[in-house]
Amino acid sequence: MIPVCRARTVRARDHAVIEGVGIPGRVLMELAGRRAAEVVRDGSPGASVAVLCGPGNNGGDGFVVARWLQLWGHRVRTWCPRPPTTPDARANRQLLTGTPAAPVGIADALDGADVVVDALLGTGQKSAPRGAVEEGVVAIRAARDRGARVVALDLPTGVCADTGAALGGDHLTVNAHDTVTFGYWKPGLLCAPGAALAGAVHVVDIGLDLAIAHNPTGPATDAWLLTADDIRPLLSPPPTHGAKWDRGHVAVRAGGGAAVLACLGAFAAGAGLVTLLAPRNEWSAFHGLDPSVILAEPDTLDARRHDALVIGPGLGTQRTHDVVHAWRSAPMPVLADADALTILAHHPTSPEVDHPRVITPHAAEAGRLLGMRRAKVDADRFAAVQALNKLGTPVLKGPFTLVGGDTPRVAPFADGRLAVAGSGDVLSGCIGAALASGASPVDAASLGVWLHGAAAEHMPTYGTARHLVDAIRTAAGALMTPR
Repeated sequence: MIPVCRARTVRARDHAVIEGVGIPGRVLMELAGRRAAEVVRDGSPGASVAVLCGPGNNGGDGFVVARWLQLWGHRVRTWCPRPPTTPDARANRQLLTGTPAAPVGIADALDGADVVVDALLGTGQKSAPRGAVEEGVVAIRAARDRGARVVALDLPTGVCADTGAALGGDHLTVNAHDTVTFGYWKPGLLCAPGAALAGAVHVVDIGLDLAIAHNPTGPATDAWLLTADDIRPLLSPPPTHGAKWDRGHVAVRAGGGAAVLACLGAFAAGAGLVTLLAPRNEWSAFHGLDPSVILAEPDTLDARRHDALVIGPGLGTQRTHDVVHAWRSAPMPVLADADALTILAHHPTSPEVDHPRVITPHAAEAGRLLGMRRAKVDADRFAAVQALNKLGTPVLKGPFTLVGGDTPRVAPFADGRLAVAGSGDVLSGCIGAALASGASPVDAASLGVWLHGAAAEHMPTYGTARHLVDAIRTAAGALMTPR
């Protein structure tokens, strides 16, 4: 898994490397600027470059970028809204110019620039750009509109490192083609709108892991970005000499087309058996149900036969007793989705048995569960998923879906093809299959979320949730194919 760190964690590790390990800040700045300059050079060979450098260390990184690009033969101009205020930034400006340079107007700096480097503000941003920095942001946006490539250092100016919020609104935030971020992914690069404003993200190693080697009890990683190598061991191929029971039996308590999709999702993710629990008078309504799905009355749920229960998709909010009783008492892993989440929000209850509980809300459902507005959930998704931990293992759905636990996990997928009716129902079945196989709640959620997200690239442009089911099988096969 790839570490994701909030701004305070990055600052603490940076300080630990400088003060504890003894590597000067100038060295870290040199590493950061050199690597960022390589990204600019490799993406735009021979380009004319304008570097807009703020007064802090982000601006210092920008001066290093400018120096290396000059050395490699690029035409480079720099602009500073204010003189550098940190020793390292001042030193690197001096190295670039030889002597304190006469101020260059922003229009002159940007004139003819093929690439604009945003080095105005870094991870310490807390409010909208103001004054001369605001002028720089406006100028960068105009340069992009004229066709210039925009490369941001660490974060686009105007984006909050921890939440991805556009601090000054869209008109006062840099919209980058590329972002070179130093040391670690930042949460704000994995949340809307920051993820879109950052463009392609390049994470460059500047040695901050030395802080962990120096002091293993220092600030912990705030989240983990999942990779295929993390998921591959969780996805077991069908046993050579096993039976369907060995692959897990998922019970689904749901209704309508959502129930059908949840069942299909469970099979696509590897379940050996799936039983749909519904009153007999509803069975004729399950159009498109695969004949492999067993139909049974709800009162036949049995921990001796069923390894996990998925409850909620299409169930209706009138089934309060069924949901509350299952959540409180079912002696097996239970996943609550859709209508079950609405019921639990209005009738909160705690399990009386020692078996896993998983919840899979989108932002609006998470808001209901936490007693807050959706906007507050979206304003800090990482904080929201941590708050949801008290209710069970949470899966906060959306672009870059989050899986809760002691340290949240992030799925690296943000594909609009997943934004289709029934997509979440399929996901609930996928996670249910992983729970039925015996995976821990966090691993089961991670596996289901990964298969669901990776399936997007195998879907048609305007595919349906039914296409998603087939794409999940393709994604699972690709994951198990020897590399």
